[in-house]
Amino acid sequence: MNLSENQKNILDKPLGLNLLIEGYTGVGKTTILLKKYEQIIKNHMISRNKIIFVVSDEIKKQINLNRYFLLSANYNLLNIYTINELIHRYLTMMDLPLFNNTISKDDKRAILDGLIHDNPEIKYTVDSLNEEINFIQTFICIKDDNELEETLKKELKKYLMIPRKSTNKGLLSFKEKQNIWSLYHQYLKKVLSEDIFDEETFYQSFLRLIYHQFDENELAMNFTHIFIDDVQDFTKVQLDIIYYLFDRDEQNASYYLALDDLKAKDRYRNYKYADVFQHLDHTVTLDVNYRNSHNVFNLISSYLNNNELISQELPYTSQKEPCLCKSVLTYYYNKKVNEKQEVFFDRINFLVTNLDYTYKDILVVFACQDNMEEITQQCEIQNIPVGDIYQHLESIEINALTFIHKSELISVEFKVVILYDADDKKLCTGPINKIINIQNNYIDSLFFYLALGNATDFLIINSSVSEPSHLLLPSKIDYRQFVFDTCSKFEIKSTLNVYRISEFIAYIKHNLCTYYGYSLTDLQTHKIFDICIKLDENSIGIKILDNNIDDDTINYILNNSEDFKYIVIFDSHHYLTFQKTNKEFERIIDIPNKTNER
Repeated sequence: MNLSENQKNILDKPLGLNLLIEGYTGVGKTTILLKKYEQIIKNHMISRNKIIFVVSDEIKKQINLNRYFLLSANYNLLNIYTINELIHRYLTMMDLPLFNNTISKDDKRAILDGLIHDNPEIKYTVDSLNEEINFIQTFICIKDDNELEETLKKELKKYLMIPRKSTNKGLLSFKEKQNIWSLYHQYLKKVLSEDIFDEETFYQSFLRLIYHQFDENELAMNFTHIFIDDVQDFTKVQLDIIYYLFDRDEQNASYYLALDDLKAKDRYRNYKYADVFQHLDHTVTLDVNYRNSHNVFNLISSYLNNNELISQELPYTSQKEPCLCKSVLTYYYNKKVNEKQEVFFDRINFLVTNLDYTYKDILVVFACQDNMEEITQQCEIQNIPVGDIYQHLESIEINALTFIHKSELISVEFKVVILYDADDKKLCTGPINKIINIQNNYIDSLFFYLALGNATDFLIINSSVSEPSHLLLPSKIDYRQFVFDTCSKFEIKSTLNVYRISEFIAYIKHNLCTYYGYSLTDLQTHKIFDICIKLDENSIGIKILDNNIDDDTINYILNNSEDFKYIVIFDSHHYLTFQKTNKEFERIIDIPNKTNER
């Protein structure tokens, strides 16, 4: 692949410099990390065991393995670990059987609920207490040689100096923080005395072990070159674990971080207080988008520029050629429960049958779990294979749609991304609630950004016209980047309604004249069709339905259309175009242009 100048500069950097590589989705951060990794392996006399590539979870590991396989013939060189695998490897080398007795998040909440019950004078919900204790454990773990009790006293002083929000929208007082710390202290004593570890206690306890062994020069292993992908997915404690396994005394030792700030679920960016950020030598910003079609790139760009929750100042350009096929935004009036399903399955069929995509090329993102389960069942009935993101990554032989809930969305390329329900209360809250419920809106803004960024060719967004997500308001995205249907040139119009038939006809005529080369004199009336076009030997009949398109309706219209070469059937949400070939009608991509038919 061609590299940008900034990517080439990263490869040219000498060893011994700690680099931060930042930029939006699709600009090649991971790609250049992998290339830099391979460059060090090939060009320098450094043991492969002294170089490690770290990711936050198994899915990202699989994505990077697949990407490295495409970039390099030396597939087996990539020494990649999740953070948990790295810790397990360390403990195995030490033959230390600690941290094996783990508990789930629900188990942790149950213990905290019991502590609240035992301390009725302290008024906290289990959710607010759990959130605050998780913050403490992922952010505060100081390097100290004293006994744990003394270290915790120092950590309490640090916690008291950090502004933290209260459940009443103000800041926690010293007294409130001391009460929270008291419950946290009780929780920590209980789990450590019983030798059980939730996820946060596990990382925190392991970091304390690493601190001690570092001071005593007893580390079981360390690395001279460390690569951390998507560093925003790690907590401060996790990043400090990695940093203390970094052999900073080696002359040419260096580490490399890839950061997409917009993907950070922590809107306060607490991970930036980690030691790896304090000892950076250089930052490189990548700004050329390689992943998305030009149209999807434009949507991301306008969304970022207009969303105050995640506004950024990084430059963002695209190397892709302009895409002739714009993204699709569909509004539904919810006349029938299953109308969205009908159009969804029609579009899936159209993408696979007429546009030569495979099921494996298509990601469907659901903001509603019930919708996801219902569509999965419908796919089973229609014999359409469906898989999850793991199956998509692990097997190139499985040709199946990938279904994913928004909360599980990750950054991975698909040719087509369908955002099934971009409605209020499903994807983000309404315009008023966004002011008082910033946290939920921030997270849904993140999901929306990830969905946009995953599409390389097509992006299809469905929303109810009665309650669209505020992320779809004109102030957030550029409506000029959307069209009425897949592969069409019809501009989006959110007030489109077949019950206002005259307006609908005027809308079609406007688009035919503006984008397809016809003039008003070409557009005639007809006893069956709402618009009739007759030019030379070719003729087009356009029919508007006040109900959803179905097979019986299609067959009836086609069987009564002997005088026409092209038939176009509209409903409120999409349209179908047919061409007569050898006395039979076959579906084609779009309405023919006048200039192509004369």
